[in-house]
Amino acid sequence: MNKHIIAQRMNQFDSTHLSRAFARAAAMTNPIDLSIGFPEDDTPGIIKKAGIKAIQNNKTRYTPPNGTLALRSALAAKLELMNGIAATPETVSVTPGATTGILLAYLALLNPGDEILLPDPYFPPYRDIATMLGAVPVLIDTFPDFQLTARRIEPLITENTRVLVINTPNNPSGAVYPEIELRRIARLARKHNITIIADEIYEHFAYDIPHFSIGSIYHQTLTLNGFSKAYAMTGWRLGYMAGPLAIIAAINQLQQYIVFSSSSIAQEAGVAALRFDPSKLTDKYRRKRDLVREYLADSYHLAGSQGAFYAFIPVPTGHNDISFARAAVEKNVIILPSRAFSMHTDYVRIAFATDRSKLERGLKIMRELATDSLVATPIINGAVAESPN
Repeated sequence: MNKHIIAQRMNQFDSTHLSRAFARAAAMTNPIDLSIGFPEDDTPGIIKKAGIKAIQNNKTRYTPPNGTLALRSALAAKLELMNGIAATPETVSVTPGATTGILLAYLALLNPGDEILLPDPYFPPYRDIATMLGAVPVLIDTFPDFQLTARRIEPLITENTRVLVINTPNNPSGAVYPEIELRRIARLARKHNITIIADEIYEHFAYDIPHFSIGSIYHQTLTLNGFSKAYAMTGWRLGYMAGPLAIIAAINQLQQYIVFSSSSIAQEAGVAALRFDPSKLTDKYRRKRDLVREYLADSYHLAGSQGAFYAFIPVPTGHNDISFARAAVEKNVIILPSRAFSMHTDYVRIAFATDRSKLERGLKIMRELATDSLVATPIINGAVAESPN
């Protein structure tokens, strides 16, 4: 095919590491898949029944681009009560999944040449979508403790900085940012008139310290969230955003031309989901996180993993991320190399969202794969990094 047929922006994408994980899983016999981060759980019955009822009642037509009033009202109430974020139905917009929300937010906020600050490691769409739109991703190195701090951010701010992305609990590191640091970051953003995009999709999966919403203290925050994780609704494709009215109005205009509206059926189910208490799911995944620490703490340097479904771990001496991921595949375990998420190439990400028995077998193999009991000291920019206190 003539190479000029495909738009040049497609050269900015490299999803090969994720697509290879899917391909390996399909080709392997009963693999232990520790690569993909979605809950093993089925959608709770109360939510499924609401979806079925929506179909039976012919709630199957287009909705307003920003979502049904019933769902936006319920989300505004949730944001006020649980997150301390001032919200009304008019400042909430429903999206077909949180990743679509990232695209819409970037389209509304970034011009070509604008700089967007991203913590490294990062969720891959944060960087690739920005590059696709002609914006400039500026990476904030958070290794080896994976904590985003005002001190790490400030030297990277320039006159072109427009947006800072915060993801806590974090994918892929599992780090949770404490309230005291988020308050420092909010003060820094206010000083430089920076808009914050706060991705809080894992808010119900904070295990060691409480989740804190920066949107509760900094008005110029666009909070992204969704139903996939806490309500086991990955296939329903339902997310939402809340923020300043001017930003939400711009996003609503974009929605009308890009997706028109989210699923009417999923939105009816979303109203029911907000009446469901996900705390049992949180407790279940806290126990899985504890299992990861139990099995791997003696063989790997474990930082992060205070939340979400992930451990981001340095590979043993003699490996890089690719070679170690291949060694795991030879043992029927699928993990992801760090270069899918980071400029660093000496880590791997494991997801502990699978069922407990399979997770335990995978962790035993991961422990066996460590070449000795002392993990190699992480290398950052050619220098040996000190372990965090």
